[in-house]
Amino acid sequence: MRKLSPRAIPFTLPGYPDYLAALLHARGISTVQDAQVYLNPKAEHLHNPFLMHGMQKACDLVKQAMEQGQIVAVYGDYDADGVCASAIILEALQALGVKAFPYIPTRQSEGYGINQSAVLMLSKQAEVLFSVDCGITAVDEVDLAKSLGMQVIITDHHTLPESLPDADAIIHPQLAGYPEPNLCGAGVAWKFACALLGQEKAWASLDLAALATVADMVHLTGENRVIVSLGLTEIQQSKRLGLQALMQVAGIRAGTSLTSEHIAFQLAPRLNATGRLADAQDALSLLMSRDQAQANHLAEQMDLLNRERREIEQETLKEASEQVRQMDLRSLRSIVVQGEDWNPGVVGLTAGKLAERWNYPAIALSKNGEEYAGSGRSAGIVDLYAALKDCEAMLTRFGGHTMAAGLAVREENLDAFKTRFDEAVKRQLGEGDLIPETEYDTSLPLSQVNLDTVSLLDQLAPFGMGNPSPVFLMENLQLVTARAVGSEGAHLKLTVGQSGTVRDGIAFGFGMMGKILGKDVTLVGSVARNEFNGKVTAQLKIKALLPGMNAFEQDSLLQARAITSALMGDSLDAGVVHQVTDIPEIGDKRGTLLIAYTHQTANALRQRFPDFQVCVSQATDPRAFNAIVYAPDVDLHFASFEQLIFADGLPNACSVHKALRKTGAKKAFVLPQSKALGDLMTQCTPSIEELRSIYVCLRNGTIAGFTQHPGKDFIALMIFEQLGLVQLDEEGNFRRMLPMKRIGPEQSPLYRKLTT
Repeated sequence: MRKLSPRAIPFTLPGYPDYLAALLHARGISTVQDAQVYLNPKAEHLHNPFLMHGMQKACDLVKQAMEQGQIVAVYGDYDADGVCASAIILEALQALGVKAFPYIPTRQSEGYGINQSAVLMLSKQAEVLFSVDCGITAVDEVDLAKSLGMQVIITDHHTLPESLPDADAIIHPQLAGYPEPNLCGAGVAWKFACALLGQEKAWASLDLAALATVADMVHLTGENRVIVSLGLTEIQQSKRLGLQALMQVAGIRAGTSLTSEHIAFQLAPRLNATGRLADAQDALSLLMSRDQAQANHLAEQMDLLNRERREIEQETLKEASEQVRQMDLRSLRSIVVQGEDWNPGVVGLTAGKLAERWNYPAIALSKNGEEYAGSGRSAGIVDLYAALKDCEAMLTRFGGHTMAAGLAVREENLDAFKTRFDEAVKRQLGEGDLIPETEYDTSLPLSQVNLDTVSLLDQLAPFGMGNPSPVFLMENLQLVTARAVGSEGAHLKLTVGQSGTVRDGIAFGFGMMGKILGKDVTLVGSVARNEFNGKVTAQLKIKALLPGMNAFEQDSLLQARAITSALMGDSLDAGVVHQVTDIPEIGDKRGTLLIAYTHQTANALRQRFPDFQVCVSQATDPRAFNAIVYAPDVDLHFASFEQLIFADGLPNACSVHKALRKTGAKKAFVLPQSKALGDLMTQCTPSIEELRSIYVCLRNGTIAGFTQHPGKDFIALMIFEQLGLVQLDEEGNFRRMLPMKRIGPEQSPLYRKLTT
């Protein structure tokens, strides 16, 4: 089950194609003049930094520190945003002649934010504590710093708490109505640098503000869009030795037109890897390095750490996914996993992967002494911070915002926390549900997937949170070809057609879907350039891929496997079986599995229930969204469902109970056997003469293709195996002949059930 939701509505704008006008309108642009401003960000579109709360007071305190020769301790954070913010503030203070040094806590031993041990140490080395990208919740720590004689300046962007720290100055974009409330930590730091030095002198650190804005996944709208748009050019032309070295190890060739995607997927992960697995001070040293050899060495170390991070993340995700498989996701609406020795640096990434995979708010925790600490990522409409706020009494600490948060819980409270957190999520959902949703901007005909469209869409960049890369809905395209590619067939390369137009597309992570696509498909995807062998073409990068209305193709082998699976095995009763003449009303979005043995019935169900998940042979989604399964092989894995509906009827009166036991369903509704199923069973059942002929073929060395019906051939082999005449492998393929013996086909249970 997946919901497709448009972000844009049809709109026209003189001089712009309708799809581009709709995209601009969805971003708040409704006039040609506004479109020109939006598509051409300039420095004059930046806001006056003194509009931000506490800015003048903070500048006065820093200038006072300069005049009095005071030392400033810049207290940062260990992620890319915090490291970039620290570098911006340090460079601004150095430019003014202020004595300053950085302090970045270690994730493994100190965790996020200002801590009291660090304050005690820093109070002996500095007179001013200047926080970047943290501190807005550090009420006790600020009180301690002030009691030790320090002045405190806080710059932060995280969710405001009910009570603010008693700092000497607080700079926060969500205070006092600043025009851009969604700045990242480095964005706030850069605005302070502009206020302290003037925008012209602060321009030298715009590259770091842009990098961090993308890395921290804040909305790329308003002033953030301007910062990134102008900052991308500064990064590409940056004189920073560290950034040059980082781009080199990340595989970004000189002369490449830099995009926000380069930052998000190549630069930011390497900066973040240092804070996750080692000491983020190295990342800060890289950004501020003035020695080429040092910069190259640090960049190479970060590249190695990033590779190590990926390996650790994959192993952690594997263990976490195993825990998820043990959960009842049909009744739960959240995921909380924990590990005894998980690296604290990757739990946030693990939570993000789980939230993306299952569309549930997910939290991943690692054991740290007598408590579990970690991170969470939200999904759907769930406000993660608010859900954790409901659990505040059993948490030792927490902080963050709507979509991401950090937390810690004592070991003895862990189980109770899981229960309360799930209850908090359910309260937010009310009567709603966490239906997987794919947003698209507008519809687009396949004929407009071309390089001219790509060039026009480029003007909407930089893309990221709040300004996603435009994606388009294309419905009921003809599926020309589809094949799995990449390592272990993880991705799907396909060719689609519409009204004589044919285009190629790539669907990363959709390799297995090739098995369930019929003659047509509906997709959501972006239009992108593809360069291969010097040729540049437009292709589709597919975000969501759904079977079309004719999703199920006739496959006699699959159908035969399904019938065989249903007929073989014991006949123990399970569940309550209702004989009905029509499909009963289905009210909920979860728990119902519609079963069709024939493609005719499966496609009819697809037309009647277009929102149901489409499955072939098995239905494995543990969330148990309502689904249609074609040719079910109940010897394979099935998720738990509340009720089964046999739309084709049954191959055999006893086969319903096997399906009930396999799915754990409490009841089944069985329609009369359809003509399509009756015909299929007749077609699949070999006659005695055909069995004799097939056996002769086997003796003569032919092991497949005995008749024109692969399903009949499969069933014949299964009958021979039951008679002890052949040996098959686990997939039902012929392996070898067994000694001849005189025996009739009626000795085969499968043959008897097919013929009685």
